[in-house]
Amino acid sequence: MKVLLWTNIPFSLAHGGVQTHMDNLFKHLPAFGVEAEPLRWWDSSQTGDVLHTITRPETAVVRLAHEKGIKVVMSDILDATASRSNARLFLQKNTIRLAKKLAGGLTAKLNWEVYQEADALVFVLPREQEVAQYLFDAPPARCHVINHAVEPDALEQLSLPEVAGDHLISVATIAPRKNTLALARAARAAKVPIVFLGKPFGEDDPYFGEFKKLVDGQYVRYPGFVSREEKYRLLRSARGFCLLSFGETGCIAIHEASAAGLPLFLSDLPWARQGYRAAKTGITFVPPTQPESVVEALGKFYRESSRLPHHIFPVQSWRDVAEQYVQVYRKVLAQNRAA
Repeated sequence: MKVLLWTNIPFSLAHGGVQTHMDNLFKHLPAFGVEAEPLRWWDSSQTGDVLHTITRPETAVVRLAHEKGIKVVMSDILDATASRSNARLFLQKNTIRLAKKLAGGLTAKLNWEVYQEADALVFVLPREQEVAQYLFDAPPARCHVINHAVEPDALEQLSLPEVAGDHLISVATIAPRKNTLALARAARAAKVPIVFLGKPFGEDDPYFGEFKKLVDGQYVRYPGFVSREEKYRLLRSARGFCLLSFGETGCIAIHEASAAGLPLFLSDLPWARQGYRAAKTGITFVPPTQPESVVEALGKFYRESSRLPHHIFPVQSWRDVAEQYVQVYRKVLAQNRAA
């Protein structure tokens, strides 16, 4: 079986979870007898059995793949959309219906039809599957949920003992969607030390410039983008993990924090509240757009938190994820043979 992997996000322009997801599939799929290649847009002789797109492809690409007998598996990303309120989703659904009736040709460019034409749809969180079915009529029989993971060796590294530090930690790209400035301002107002790890999308990014003005080495600490070993050490020594993001598709950093046993301080939005239901304890939710509430809750979280001797919610390895994708590939190919 040969799988061709594709995304519409160039990693040189935007690092992050999509890159980690794809890198680990390339790394672990061969262990299950799957040959994996990037889709080479310039190579007219390239062949494959399955086209696996991470992010939504153009509907035309799905149709062209089918013409060549290639099955299409789509890993969808609905982070911000899935964190909208039910009222906003209701309005969006009615807008989509109206647009299809009045401007069918124009809406084709939005590639909503891909949900009916892809052979399998994979979502990281159940909430995203629910939203895809509600908004885009994604067929339930084609839907699968495969959560994110961490590197197999990270599960071992993050469980090691470590001398406790005085800090909380936040691992995320320094960007508006991650709401980094709000967390940094809350750290200073609450007098709570937070170590921020992550890169901006560009050193000249104005948002990153505003963040650097808040770095004081006491409450807002920024060692930058450190080595993996140093990141694990800072996670193990932290008292808890913080992220006030406006939308996530199964944030990988949160999985690392859970594997390290860190209590979680997260946005009170569907991506967080509905994304980690398996956690029985250890999560504090706070409205990310209410600064006073964030400051008060952050101080309380810091005083009461410490590293726990167990995962906050179950965390799997990327090898486990690859195996689950292989099952999806085999399912769609079996349908092809049955036809």
